[in-house]
Amino acid sequence: MVLVDLNTGALISDPQDVATVLEPDADTDALAAAAGGNAGPIAISFPSFVDGRGFSLALLLRERHGFKGEIRAVGQIIPDQGQHLLRSGFDTAVISRPEDTDTWKACITRMRLNYQPSARNTLPLRWDASRKAALALDKTLSETDDLIERIKALRGAIDGRIAFSTSLGLEDQAILHAIAKSGADIDVFTLDTGRLFPEVLETADLSELRYRIRIRLVAPDAAEVEDLVARDGVYGFRQTIENRKRCCEIRKVRPLSRALEGAQGWLSGVRREHSQERADVPLAMWESERGLTKINPVADWSEERLMSYIAENNIPVNPLHARGFVSIGCAPCTRAIEPGEDPRAGRWWWENEEQKECGLHLNPNREGKAA
Repeated sequence: MVLVDLNTGALISDPQDVATVLEPDADTDALAAAAGGNAGPIAISFPSFVDGRGFSLALLLRERHGFKGEIRAVGQIIPDQGQHLLRSGFDTAVISRPEDTDTWKACITRMRLNYQPSARNTLPLRWDASRKAALALDKTLSETDDLIERIKALRGAIDGRIAFSTSLGLEDQAILHAIAKSGADIDVFTLDTGRLFPEVLETADLSELRYRIRIRLVAPDAAEVEDLVARDGVYGFRQTIENRKRCCEIRKVRPLSRALEGAQGWLSGVRREHSQERADVPLAMWESERGLTKINPVADWSEERLMSYIAENNIPVNPLHARGFVSIGCAPCTRAIEPGEDPRAGRWWWENEEQKECGLHLNPNREGKAA
């Protein structure tokens, strides 16, 4: 017999003898008799892995009969059920194949957060723990300025898909390089608004060839774009701020939301030096609006640090940067900046400074503002 501890996945070398064995059709009297004055272990039999009655019996022993001793699962159970067994009240499980012990341990330990309460809530609830986890990740990332190490750290800290929305700008190219060097499994995409500079798409193609990473193109809904242009005109976004924000909403914000659906983490190239609105952006934060952790791995980098990193690693960059384009968005909404101008002065240059955000990067530290 091989006995697995469902809390840790470790093997128990000297198990106690079972005091009582309950079949899945055990009634209330049988449960009461087993729990009454019995320190255990109580074994519950699973005649088939699709028979869930054993989970209910364990829960009843814990919650209705107040049983505190060991509950052991025996019979036809599989590794994927390890966490479910634990959460319904089981302590241990008997497995028939010793060679499956590594699989059992992996299934038990790979989950770090739960989504709802249970009889045994051994892991923190995801929604309760997410903000604290983001703060902890922010602290971890602040302990090094090595970008590759930061990518490895955030990949190790976040379960599930991590998405990287790249604009192919300087910061994003540095992050893409670090992702490739780290070997981290990260979903990379860019928003193809239909009005990008040709140089942006050329940079995407060159980057794919260099790093062997597919950069997905995420496009807006064609019908929504047609309705927008029919309403406001081809360049209607320059007439009012409301028109421009509506254009950004349809071409950028909504496609981003679709691309981030199901993701647990979101990587961006936001830096604190970009603007006053981004001056206090953290390295990692919980974004409740989208229900994920947003990571800005170069937030604290200076322009000098960024440019040195790009030069040292021969990272491919958009040729528009050499022509005075710093922050590059859609072609009709971006111009080159003059020496000494704010890095984002070339974006929507006809608008006031305090209103020059598209809505992609929400800043939780500043109510009603973005970063």
